[in-house]
Amino acid sequence: MRARVIVTALTAAIALAFAAPPVSAADKDCSDFKTWREAQRFYKRHGGPQRDPHRLDADHDGIACESLRY
Repeated sequence: MRARVIVTALTAAIALAFAAPPVSAADKDCSDFKTWREAQRFYKRHGGPQRDPHRLDADHDGIACESLRY
């Protein structure tokens, strides 16, 4: 019984380790980018548009930091 509890706990720990998003960069804001292209490239490389951990796409239309486009 004890072995089963340990195996269950280890399995859960491993599953959580792989389910957690990787720590890739400090939180970025649009002001951290010089151009819209730079922001869009970063956004796509870090999960956009399916995931937006840095909240660069305020209106969820797949375009990051729209204010930098103009």
